[in-house]
Amino acid sequence: MTNWKKIFLLVIGILCVILLICWQVFWARTLQKQTRFLMDTYCTVQIYANRGLAKRVLDKVFTRLEEIDKKFNVYRPGNELYKFNQDGTPIEDREIVDLVKIALKVSEESSGAFDITIFPLMNLWGFPTRSGVTPHVPPQKAISECLKKIGYKNLVIKNNVLSSTRKGIGVDLGGIAKGYAADEVVKILKLMGIKSALIDLGGNIYAMGKHKGKPWKVGIKNPFGEGVIGVFEASDLSLVTSGVYERFFMENGMRYHHIMDPKTGYPSKGLESVTVICSVSTIADAWSTALFVLGPERGLKLAENKPDMECIMVTPKSEIICSRRLKEKLEIIKKQKRR
Repeated sequence: MTNWKKIFLLVIGILCVILLICWQVFWARTLQKQTRFLMDTYCTVQIYANRGLAKRVLDKVFTRLEEIDKKFNVYRPGNELYKFNQDGTPIEDREIVDLVKIALKVSEESSGAFDITIFPLMNLWGFPTRSGVTPHVPPQKAISECLKKIGYKNLVIKNNVLSSTRKGIGVDLGGIAKGYAADEVVKILKLMGIKSALIDLGGNIYAMGKHKGKPWKVGIKNPFGEGVIGVFEASDLSLVTSGVYERFFMENGMRYHHIMDPKTGYPSKGLESVTVICSVSTIADAWSTALFVLGPERGLKLAENKPDMECIMVTPKSEIICSRRLKEKLEIIKKQKRR
């Protein structure tokens, strides 16, 4: 073989290697992941895309999440929720009002188990990390006084403006905002041509499309320790879990968690965690709290009356309760021993 032929083949070989590397780096669809701390939790978005598209998509996704965090953070001076909670200034922001409408619908359907006016009670107990109050059990008198300020029926929406009927009412959309944020992320991903993604906003999970041709496998956390109680196969579904393990403190040998019963003013009893599965993350988020407060009997009955919703509950005795339509998938749920 002549020298020029060897050189030609060598050049062709090098070009092929360069093209292969470029294809893998810039054009090949691989799983791209980004995590940031927003909305008081870690937010992770994984998408299948080439690197160039992934950067554009993830930049847009996290810009939107930052916008939502700023708007719905009740401790951010200057935003409309902050002003409403400070002095009752009516809220005109359409995005906030529309989300409040959804929250009020869940409140009505759950007989008040989900109540966004629980803000003063959460502050009293010191659960919000940004409240500046150390978590503690308040005196009964303080709880009784605080309960007078709680009640979703004290909120009024007229001409798409949110106001309250009495002083001292405070709104916290923390029980629904992360679900809403997940749905907003899904909208962006679809608009930008992403077909497969896994969104995890502090336990608010949305599995979009499929992973390597099969539904995503999403673990349902064991509320008693490490590991999961089972794995659920999900495609275009949201799985949102409310659990006592997320935030709690110990006082005099007793554990007090952050999921409050709006009627008693104390942490809800009867469950360790509730996972709600449905196609809309906003709805799953709100109902995971509502079902937790309602408890295993009332909560399960209500969930089973909703054709587009499934739920998995874990009791303090490690009993796993599934909604009726999930029973055929019961084999994927593996019981964990309590630690």
